[in-house]
Amino acid sequence: MRTLLRRILILVLFIVGDPTHTSLIVGTILIALGQILHFIAAGTLVKTQVLTIAGPYRWVRNPFYVSNFLTDAGFCVIAWNPWVPIAWFIGFYGFVLYPRTLSEEDELLRIHGPAYQDYLDKVPRYIPSIFPKYPHVRGSLNYAALYRNREVPRQLRHFAFALMFLAKDLMIDAQGGNKWSVKGYPVLLHPGLAAYAFWTAVAMIVTPWVFKLAKRIIYGKEKKEPNPIESASAPAEKAAP
Repeated sequence: MRTLLRRILILVLFIVGDPTHTSLIVGTILIALGQILHFIAAGTLVKTQVLTIAGPYRWVRNPFYVSNFLTDAGFCVIAWNPWVPIAWFIGFYGFVLYPRTLSEEDELLRIHGPAYQDYLDKVPRYIPSIFPKYPHVRGSLNYAALYRNREVPRQLRHFAFALMFLAKDLMIDAQGGNKWSVKGYPVLLHPGLAAYAFWTAVAMIVTPWVFKLAKRIIYGKEKKEPNPIESASAPAEKAAP
């Protein structure tokens, strides 16, 4: 449900958004920060019964949720529409994600007991601490986890969406600032920044699916493997837009 809601958010923002050059720059920076954090968290957390307190988990209990917040904020800034983000952050984070976080914490406390209680007492839930609470723990990226969780295609999709917004901004400029018209679509077909942004975005979205399809044709259906991101220490979203 969370994945579907986030995809609907991006679609709505793309339809009603009125991006500017400044909003594109600021929003893309927020998206980049969110995706860097997600990449590191995804590579640090592996499926194990050992409580994960390495990497970004030394600063915050839910780095995936923090990264998604930054990414969502980035898209909202790019779209430059005040009403959608107000409804989104109150509705999604207040009534969907927060109850989910509480249920996860109860489950992890049941599994890990005193060790997780100590973690709860030391590490904040959403706002990262200034200094790591477990400075003696060293974590390293698990590239197998990143591959199996398809983290790279996920990253490509997010930056592809940002390029789509850039193409829309340039198309709006080409049609005299009218965001409800599509008369400027020829700029997406002829050589220029808008066309390069649009078709690069399309390629970034489609290419991973083409490789996946080719791999299935060549090697046959892949055996389903456990998702290393779904750890007992901090469950993450199975897929995100």
